[in-house]
Amino acid sequence: MSAVLPPIVVDVLTGFLGAGKTTYLRRLLDAGALADTAILVNEFADLPVDQRLVGATGSLTAVLAGGCLCCAIDGDLKEGLLGLIQQRADGTVPPFARILVETSGIADPAPVAGTILGDRQLQARLRFGGTVTVVDLLNVAETLATQEEALAQIIAADRIVLSKGDLVDDARRAEAVAAIGAINPLAPIVDAEPRPGERLNPWRTIGWTTPTAPRRAAFQAVAQAGDRHNGLGALVLTWPEPVDWAVFATWLSALLHRHGARILRVKGLMRIAGETERGPVVIQGVRHVVYAPEHLADADDVVGAEFVMIVRDLDPALIRRSFEAFMALGQRAGETQRGARAS
Repeated sequence: MSAVLPPIVVDVLTGFLGAGKTTYLRRLLDAGALADTAILVNEFADLPVDQRLVGATGSLTAVLAGGCLCCAIDGDLKEGLLGLIQQRADGTVPPFARILVETSGIADPAPVAGTILGDRQLQARLRFGGTVTVVDLLNVAETLATQEEALAQIIAADRIVLSKGDLVDDARRAEAVAAIGAINPLAPIVDAEPRPGERLNPWRTIGWTTPTAPRRAAFQAVAQAGDRHNGLGALVLTWPEPVDWAVFATWLSALLHRHGARILRVKGLMRIAGETERGPVVIQGVRHVVYAPEHLADADDVVGAEFVMIVRDLDPALIRRSFEAFMALGQRAGETQRGARAS
């Protein structure tokens, strides 16, 4: 009997037009940071692909330096992913453990996660990892003020990479970082050029990353002030006790069913009532797409729940009242059940 292969991790590399996404991708290739990775792009464009290596099967495929694989697709993402999986199974391409999807500059990355998480054919074979967003420091203020796609890319990010840092001074960089952090406090912000001695590894902190105290405080200040950026609102939801999973799932499902397009991001940790032997659960979602919950080890300090939500054209206070009402309902139900067992 053949061993069951673990799911292939799929990550997204995105960034607005001219942000330096392809330059960053070339840098990753040169640094050997994409070993065992298949790269799925809309076109080969400026990537260092020897056209003589391009195959004639399904999606166009080329082997890059370091054993990386590059595929060009023109059309359906699902078909491109399935084609890669099939080529891997057939042994017609080198084996790979990760797929990196590079989006076009005006693409919203959320549908990539939706494709993977919402399709039964892909669910068993792939696991969505996270989104790396490249942001152009030289033009970030103008881009965020005028381009909805750029906002969507930052909101969806699990890691933000700053490009063109050599073209701005420290004050301008600080302003840009503050603007980005006010939109998305959860994604670590790094420079495209690593520090001396630092290995270039964009995937190191994809997944759950606890925001640093200054960024958490800055975001909470924005949330409490009710600031708006293009209609965006921010809120932090907390609950001091372990949460009833069924009650929470009902609340979140109802919220997304009614306001899914305006719930731009949900990310947080939650201790589930009755699961004393397991770590807290990481909850993540981009709009109506919710990632599969994952238990996080080594997080004994989490006793209740804390979530960050980024919303558009919704009153954060109403969401908070709704959340607290449901959580209180679950707590009362739990107390009733414990009382019944004790009697």
